[in-house]
Amino acid sequence: MFLHTEAAKTSGWLGGWGLEPIVISSAYLALLAVFVGFYDPSAMYNFLFTIVVTSPFWLPFFMLTIFWVGWMHYVRFMFYFSYKNVLLEVQLPPEVEKSPLAMELFLTMFSNNGGETTVFNRVWEGKYRAIWSLEIASNEGRIGFYIRTRDAFRNLIEARLYGQFPEAKIFEVDDYVNKVPLDLKGYALWGNEYAKGKPQALPIRTYVDFGMDKDPKEEYKTDPLAHILELIGQIGKDEYFWIQIIFKARKYDEWYGLYQHHTDATKKNDSYAGKAKEEIKKIMAGAAARAKEVITENDITEGKTSLLTDGEKRRIDAIERAMSKPLFECGIRTLYIAKEEKFSGINIGQAINLFAPYKGSNDYNSISVARGMAFFDYAWQDFKNFRRNKIIKQLFFNYRHRAYFYVPYDQVPVFLNTEELASLWHFPGSSIKTPGLSRVPSRRAEAPVNLPTGQ
Repeated sequence: MFLHTEAAKTSGWLGGWGLEPIVISSAYLALLAVFVGFYDPSAMYNFLFTIVVTSPFWLPFFMLTIFWVGWMHYVRFMFYFSYKNVLLEVQLPPEVEKSPLAMELFLTMFSNNGGETTVFNRVWEGKYRAIWSLEIASNEGRIGFYIRTRDAFRNLIEARLYGQFPEAKIFEVDDYVNKVPLDLKGYALWGNEYAKGKPQALPIRTYVDFGMDKDPKEEYKTDPLAHILELIGQIGKDEYFWIQIIFKARKYDEWYGLYQHHTDATKKNDSYAGKAKEEIKKIMAGAAARAKEVITENDITEGKTSLLTDGEKRRIDAIERAMSKPLFECGIRTLYIAKEEKFSGINIGQAINLFAPYKGSNDYNSISVARGMAFFDYAWQDFKNFRRNKIIKQLFFNYRHRAYFYVPYDQVPVFLNTEELASLWHFPGSSIKTPGLSRVPSRRAEAPVNLPTGQ
């Protein structure tokens, strides 16, 4: 406990000065090795000799791990090139009369875990669950809603979406990312990738919490997505603001094609359900310890006293509700790109706090920046912008290719259920008057069956 506490203090101090603990610890170990080698060469010799002598025990496992990762990298890339991806733009209906629940029902179709049912599928053929991308892109102020999918799923997506929104219009388009040159020459870029607070099973503030599930009158709706659309819709010529949610169905924790099956999904080593159960137990234990000081054991067992505060009850209820819905592993990123003379620093702060409306209070989780360009505050963190330029290229490359899952792009997933995902990506009602929002010009309807026709 002492070492853990001291390590946390050290990490906080280093973080405050913009120094990375892994760099400092590596430098410390290197200096320690030099000191030991100079002060007691025999000790260093014995240490190196021990490593060589014991290598038959640890080296095969080390080499096998390297081979396995490389093999999975290879077969998954081969599988990736075996199918075609398409980008579909959804032109919004002129009137959206349904709540985001309709979008949630549409999103349940993506919870299919097919395609990798056996170890042979995953390890030899490189197959993996389908990866989709939901996107909102503002290109010079024109806002479009997009879905990127394997071509094989196109008809299914169109059928399900038209089933919920028959007035929408779906068509295949060229990828809008090609509007910006690959080398970014003449352009400036700001990008972020986001994470969710712990435990991830505690949901963000969803459309249900905003009362949008009750289908209120359009003028009385409070839609957090309106904040985002107004922000990205105000940009001008030669400016681009893109939002991307890459996701796949959640199955199990896995390590390069090998699933960590849990007979009990609530085990501690499960990164979603296990952590959720731990949080509930922690809340209950804290409430019990607090109550133990003021009430008798009989009061507790007979149910005469509630152990939990209203806030704790809401927190537990939210976690349990979130766990009852289909779950996705997601990656969330945004890019703001503009020609160098048009780039506005004001949009940087807006991008960092893009998802702030979904937080609300401590009863809800938050989505905040985890990676990207928001972490260079001191000159020694990035000599001559070497790291910044590398991150810019990587962010743009990953966005273009919708890369987030599987080697070599693996990132820690953001867990979102269908309700949370529908809250972040749904069709806004007609009360949202953002000028660049693309909608179908007028209602479409079938011709009357008795309409006269020429012979």
